[in-house]
Amino acid sequence: MSKSEPVTFEESLSFVKKVKARDYMLYLSLLDVLNRNDQIPLEAYSELSLLFRHHEDLLAELSKFRPLACPNNLYTHGSIWMIIFLMPFLLLSLVLAFEKPLKCFLLQ
Repeated sequence: MSKSEPVTFEESLSFVKKVKARDYMLYLSLLDVLNRNDQIPLEAYSELSLLFRHHEDLLAELSKFRPLACPNNLYTHGSIWMIIFLMPFLLLSLVLAFEKPLKCFLLQ
């Protein structure tokens, strides 16, 4: 199947039914991952790949559902945490950069 073709609802439903018939605990784990709202699609796909690592046929079928990578997306979870982590350093550097000129201005 070409990656340009979207996966149909029937294919998705068939995959979920196949997982449920094979291993009910795996099925529940699949539903748990899919019901999380805090994950970006690539994170969910990575977690599902780990779940299906011992089921080669299901793992191969899961690859049809792999989301396309979005390198232009600046607001992934990692970049948001990086911005939050670096913000105090940015503010400190601004304070230090303007500290000396500010002292000279206040002393005049």
